[in-house]
Amino acid sequence: MLHIDKVSATHQGKPHPYMKKVYQRLDSLEAQDVGRSDGTLVQSFRSSDGPDLAPPGWIWFNVSTLNPSMLGAELVLFRKTLHPRPLSVTVTLHSVTMLKGALNESPALEERLLTLDQRPSSGYDVFNVSAVLAVKPLEVMGFQLRYTDESGSLVLHEALTQSLYCLNRSSLSEPLLVLYQTHPLLKETL
Repeated sequence: MLHIDKVSATHQGKPHPYMKKVYQRLDSLEAQDVGRSDGTLVQSFRSSDGPDLAPPGWIWFNVSTLNPSMLGAELVLFRKTLHPRPLSVTVTLHSVTMLKGALNESPALEERLLTLDQRPSSGYDVFNVSAVLAVKPLEVMGFQLRYTDESGSLVLHEALTQSLYCLNRSSLSEPLLVLYQTHPLLKETL
């Protein structure tokens, strides 16, 4: 007879480390605003497989259960490696949404300079992707980081993204999409 002493759940049942920071920050904001707030609705999605015939090199999220009242969104990527020497690249974030079976790429959502030999204090690069919420209804969305070096040459974006960020969906620090009904945290550093 088989006896099971312990059942271990997958990491999916555990909160993403970034979400712990979000909840702590929201708790402190609500403590300062006692009685004037019913709280902030937050929804998060872990990365998923892309749709059939999805182009390679994109980070995908199934958002079919997205609450339509969400107004703010962040793409959260854990920076796992650092470059051994001082090096900067410009990263441009692009998105694609799936609506009625068709993939539609948007203009660039954000462009910023990344210093590859320094990790953000939180460990995460957080991108404001709220503009994708204008597409309704959303089923699937994907994000791609495209890089140019200091000379303006395009860098192999898929290889650099895989090198810089934790993209492993079996990791607790996998890519995360965080959505807010109101967005008090975009200007805050977690």
